Amino acid sequence: MQLSKNPYTPELKLLAESSQALNLSDLLFDKVRSEQLEFKLGRLNIDLSGQLINNNILQSLIALANAAGVKKNISELEKGSLKNNSENRKVSHLNLRKKSRFEEKSYKKISDFVKSVRQEKKLKDIINIGIGGSELGPLTVYTALKPFCNGPKVHFVSNLDPTHMNDALSQCNQKTTLFIINSKSFTTGETLQNAKLAKSWLGEENISTKNSFVAVTSSIEKAKAWGVDEENIFDFDLGVGGRYSVCSSVGLSVMLAIGLEGFYSFLSGFREVDEHFVNADFKENVPLLMGLLRVWNRNFLGYSSHGIIPYDQRLSYFPSLIQQLEMESNGKQVDVNGEELMMPASPLIWGEVGNNAQHSFFQFLHQGKETVPLDVLIALSPTGIPTGEDWRDSHRRLVINAMAQVEALAHGSLNSIEPHKNFRGNKPATIISWDTTDPFTVGSLIALYESITISSGFLWGINSFDQWGVELGKGLEKKLLNNENLENFSPRIMKILNNK
Repeated sequence: MQLSKNPYTPELKLLAESSQALNLSDLLFDKVRSEQLEFKLGRLNIDLSGQLINNNILQSLIALANAAGVKKNISELEKGSLKNNSENRKVSHLNLRKKSRFEEKSYKKISDFVKSVRQEKKLKDIINIGIGGSELGPLTVYTALKPFCNGPKVHFVSNLDPTHMNDALSQCNQKTTLFIINSKSFTTGETLQNAKLAKSWLGEENISTKNSFVAVTSSIEKAKAWGVDEENIFDFDLGVGGRYSVCSSVGLSVMLAIGLEGFYSFLSGFREVDEHFVNADFKENVPLLMGLLRVWNRNFLGYSSHGIIPYDQRLSYFPSLIQQLEMESNGKQVDVNGEELMMPASPLIWGEVGNNAQHSFFQFLHQGKETVPLDVLIALSPTGIPTGEDWRDSHRRLVINAMAQVEALAHGSLNSIEPHKNFRGNKPATIISWDTTDPFTVGSLIALYESITISSGFLWGINSFDQWGVELGKGLEKKLLNNENLENFSPRIMKILNNK
């Protein structure tokens, strides 16, 4: 069911009109309301009290979810019967976190490989060649968990720009480097071109590719045809979309870096959030409530973008990961039945690490004409730094900075005498905090946003598991590479290509 056809949409439109009178300076000092909107999800603390909602709005949003059939959708997702209709596949990524996975032959194969590499200690560098979900997931997790990485150093190459591969190779030795070709279809143009460069680099030293390449793919035969030994191919289910795949063999680079125990803890963080999402009552279901707030802010309050601001340098790639997750999943123009959407779906997702963001676009957030709801993420204690008082004081100041910005966005500071110093405030922000950043917590964070994305997709009535928007450009690229139908391309395009 499209959002526009939900019987509770007219009611929420009326509530949105009346919500203009809501003021965060009043709402945030309502202790009863604050307690009702503060949640504990495993190791995560989620404070939704900074959103422009009251109890009437919240109840109507929950009624919206019930009317949309979200409960049935979540049940189908958990059972593995939810369909990605446009690709005729079941949605199966939740299976990757279930304990039963560890009994599967495919997991034993990849875990034996990880044990072997880490025990032998011959490999010094791993280069993960992949793009989209085959890069962003592992890159985000590897960067977040640097203090837990005690295996080979991992480099990530995604861009077709050859400087990306060259910069990675310049740090490596042919004799001690392993390449992971990470492509679900094993047809991804950028990935195969970069793999070709890697093969040429090895050839300079006459090194066999047999033990220098492994493949992570659902297309085993294509990987074999390329030249990867079958023993070095690790598959994953076609029902696992790239942006939902970091728990699969796509996360091989992370497994090699942090070890199997660390990866098991990472999966446990996912599993805890999954179980909450599947079983919690709607009024306490944190991912669903945050999905409802996506819809409330996007469709009823008219906020067209949403910011992800982690106050944690090691989470520097997290905004990009969530940008891909939400916008590739929910950046759709039609519903699950192929009918044009009457109300828009995904907001623009963007963000940056605080404090850096404070010195770039926070001017826009505080005084720009558009309101941008935020998620502000912060670890309450540092991880992997020296124990000296000055180091701990730096982290204390980081937390203070985050909270000062949230407070300023909410309350503002009115100044009619000097308008350029006027801050209107009333800018919504959710605070997500936890004790220390570790594998379990990072798994929980990613699972939280996966479930936010999926639940909001259910509410919009769209398919959050396909990505046909990436296909048109791919097709045109092939025509240009093969010099096909060049007369159909505009002069500006041919002008550039003819000068190449």
